Amino acid sequence: MTTDNILLKVPFNEKDQAKALGARWNGEVKQWYVPQGVDSIPFEKWFTTASTTPKNTANVAKNLATEAQPLGDDMDAINAKLRDAYELRSIEEI
Repeated sequence: MTTDNILLKVPFNEKDQAKALGARWNGEVKQWYVPQGVDSIPFEKWFTTASTTPKNTANVAKNLATEAQPLGDDMDAINAKLRDAYELRSIEEI
């Protein structure tokens, strides 16, 4: 795989769709990629941050900008909900 290939993160249930668009599987690194010379725009939803290249920097930046919150904020929200549920359950047992 050359550095001109764009790495993808394709869920297993979407592999046939990616393959039909022209993506290829590299079995050595177990990674989908867009080969050199294939239009990358149809693959935007599967771009990884590691695939940022001059050709698709704007597309990756657009995808990253649409993410709601960093993972840390999500984990804080999940932990708060679990803590609230636990405290409510503890109060009900009293």
